[in-house]
Amino acid sequence: MDNLVSVITPAEKNERFVNTVLESLRKQIFTNFEVLLLHSDISRMKQTVDEVYLKDDRFRFIEIPAGLNVGAVRNIGLGASTGDYVYFLDSDDYISENMLQLLTDNIHDYPMIRGRMKSTDFSSSQVVILPGTNKIKMFSAKRYNLVRDNSSINFMISKSVIERMNLRFSEEFKTFSDLTFMLPLLEEIEMVPYVYEAIYFRRRGTDPINHPSLRQSPIEQLAHDLFGVYNRLRTHDLSQEAQTYLDNKVLNFYRKHLILEFKDPSAIDRYFDELVETMQKIDPARLKHKDLILKNDVRLIKSNRKNAFKKLNSFHSFLRDLKRGAGTKRKRNEFFYKRLFKNMSVKDNLVVFESFQGKSYSDSPKYIYQYMLENKDDYKFVWVMNQSRELPGNPTTTKRFSLKYYYHLARAKYIVSNVRMPNSYIKKAGQTYLQTWHGTPLKRLAGDMADVHMPSTNTARYKINFNRETDKWDYLIAPNQYSADIFRRAFWFNNTMLNTGYPRNDILINFNNAETINKLKNLLALPAGKKIILYAPTWRDDEYYAAGKYKFDLNLDLHRLKEAFGDEYIILLRMHYVVSSNIDLTGLEGFAYDVSSYSDVSELFLVSDMLITDYSSVFFDYANLKRPILFYTYDIEKYEGQLRGFYIDMATELPGPLLMTTDDIINAIGNIDQVEADYRDRYNQFHKRFCSWDDGRASEEVVNTVFEN
Repeated sequence: MDNLVSVITPAEKNERFVNTVLESLRKQIFTNFEVLLLHSDISRMKQTVDEVYLKDDRFRFIEIPAGLNVGAVRNIGLGASTGDYVYFLDSDDYISENMLQLLTDNIHDYPMIRGRMKSTDFSSSQVVILPGTNKIKMFSAKRYNLVRDNSSINFMISKSVIERMNLRFSEEFKTFSDLTFMLPLLEEIEMVPYVYEAIYFRRRGTDPINHPSLRQSPIEQLAHDLFGVYNRLRTHDLSQEAQTYLDNKVLNFYRKHLILEFKDPSAIDRYFDELVETMQKIDPARLKHKDLILKNDVRLIKSNRKNAFKKLNSFHSFLRDLKRGAGTKRKRNEFFYKRLFKNMSVKDNLVVFESFQGKSYSDSPKYIYQYMLENKDDYKFVWVMNQSRELPGNPTTTKRFSLKYYYHLARAKYIVSNVRMPNSYIKKAGQTYLQTWHGTPLKRLAGDMADVHMPSTNTARYKINFNRETDKWDYLIAPNQYSADIFRRAFWFNNTMLNTGYPRNDILINFNNAETINKLKNLLALPAGKKIILYAPTWRDDEYYAAGKYKFDLNLDLHRLKEAFGDEYIILLRMHYVVSSNIDLTGLEGFAYDVSSYSDVSELFLVSDMLITDYSSVFFDYANLKRPILFYTYDIEKYEGQLRGFYIDMATELPGPLLMTTDDIINAIGNIDQVEADYRDRYNQFHKRFCSWDDGRASEEVVNTVFEN
């Protein structure tokens, strides 16, 4: 087929992806197309796209008014299109190179055709189509299933049919507006071909906080638009297939989204009137095979009995919590927390401390606690400790996720933690949450991460959960101005930033002396008379056994290090707290010591003469001591390019060399005096930028600010 295809691509707010979608079009086997790229600032768009598209007449840049809903933008595209067919393609997605060829080859005399959709997190995908595997399926009675995602994308449609029907998208609604175009079209058309090998790659939204996709719009927006579209389209003139499609769309939305919203009873008032108007149109036959809870909900909504519905919703919510609580011991404890403990009053003098999810007595929470122990005798303390041990001051201890844990979480006035609290934590009115965090960021954090490669989550879910967590923080400690600026943005943090330096670094300033260092060496049972290397690498997001349990391959030949330096040095190995791998030290006795279980890394800093690390934030703190730092970055290209990315230029800003092999490490240690000399100026600049707030008084300043006298 030689007919012209008009590809309509709204590009507002998707500038960072636009070259990917244009490349997928430029590589099409079928070449008789025009691309209408629609944006409110075409001058800026032309500066964004690669030059090849500016020189290709097939790519048309059309300026539109700012602030339009996507339906209005697509209507402008329809009006400006000159093709025999139109094809809708979003600018953050892309298509296989055979897409337009397969659709044009197989549309024949049908008014429209659709390709297959695949969700992706990546910017490119290769598709291998074997000869003779082109598969076509015809949709007739089930053709409405083709718009299960509520979208017109990936449909190629005859322009003459669109004009004959005078079809346009509703411009009133921000979301679900595509249904106002697609449902009338599907009512007119009896058969739609579906091409399996024509693949449309739909990018999952990865930034639901700063750059949400339409599908990630707030529930209030989605509900308002869905109800509006439904009530406009849902008439008795529609076919049974269309009525069934719309009814199920509303019922599924109610079950998936609104029931969760109604956990907060006050939310019912915001939605109820629109719900009544909408549910009254639902065909009772649609509820025949639904569960009793949904049937009772719909019955009360249809009859406009708000108070009765609120009581029923409260009972249903209780039943759901009870069912969930009957699962595991942890779920049972969460049930009592939510249904009983949460309703108890807050104790004004109770403080709960948690460090690294209860795995240790360490980090800034430890030093805040120790200062309060000596200076605030009118407080009671609870420490979350997964393994029981004696602590100074004999505080109450509790295991994370135990019944006692949730009880104290509900009763404490103050929560102090250095990592995220569980998603089940409900911050009550009157509680104060002090987040100390656990390091100056080298690796990109939360809202600044383009993609998340961690188990049991995806990028959007990770950011949504992280944002819900940071909304609970009242105070956040910043170790330096660089961190404060990043924390504001990456954590979406709008409350009080404490520009004090890290309490955990007070010991590095106040106790960097021979007496303390010798006591610590004796405590650690380290041999006297030898220098100490501390190796403290971080974890890799994509190397794990399961959620929260990460692998780590040492990639450092300790036997060669022992051979070269065993007479002069020993090496302490300190893995990240999320790493579950065991280190085999057979043959390294007396040289290598696994101190990963030692809770306080600050004390390990004090006893060491040199630090080897990679992308861990430990070197920012260690720089307070002005001792040598080596960076073993054997996988830097992968880490920077695929996993996290960095905030600073590793090659030009770090206070030590980047080393790629064991040979490099051996050479640097053997010439450590020269390394120090080579990096002295850069080290001094680094210290001034990142360590100047650490004055040994951070714990005092934090306590005086956060805790009431």
